[in-house]
Amino acid sequence: MTRNILIIYLIFSCSLSHGQYEWTSGKLILKDGDSLVGFIQIPMTVVRLVSFGKSKVEFKENLDDIVQSYDKSQVDKIYFNTYDVIPGYYEYMPLKKRKYRIFKLLLDGKVKLYTRTVAIEHKEKIIDNSNNPNSDVDVFKYYYEEEQEFYVIREGETKLTPLISHYFLSDFKNRALKYFLDCKDLTDYLKEDLYSEIDIIELVNDYNLFCE
Repeated sequence: MTRNILIIYLIFSCSLSHGQYEWTSGKLILKDGDSLVGFIQIPMTVVRLVSFGKSKVEFKENLDDIVQSYDKSQVDKIYFNTYDVIPGYYEYMPLKKRKYRIFKLLLDGKVKLYTRTVAIEHKEKIIDNSNNPNSDVDVFKYYYEEEQEFYVIREGETKLTPLISHYFLSDFKNRALKYFLDCKDLTDYLKEDLYSEIDIIELVNDYNLFCE
């Protein structure tokens, strides 16, 4: 007997459309020198077993206008008219040779610190009817939660390096020790657990200030 599957999509602990991931007023600076002022929406990556995150920026001069889309070959920087404790702009950055995604620049310096928010997809079976001869329906729900990721890059590097990311199994301490290996004082502090994930901004800032 063929079993049918009923899928229910739920959103827990987050909204997939908030802040810069919904229509927000701002300025889109293009590589040809033009600037567009209006409403901007950037895509949020949804992490699945196979993830195909959108990568185009959407723009409207007014909310009731037709959507215009721009990609990495056209977009230089994105500024939003929202309050942020750490102001910064958004730009396309390389994750792989041909894979670019939009990140926010948090810190500039010898090492630049970038961040983005991803939505983690979870699957849970609500009803399992494998032992019920009177039903051939299994019910699943999919729900999402958000996670903030942090990446770094130095001049001369060709792609971002993850320090805090859902995609990588090694922990923050080991990634940071490997990346900041050229600064003994910093790695000594990391080994003594004086930096943790919540200190990511302080860690990169200290490297830029005190390490050669």
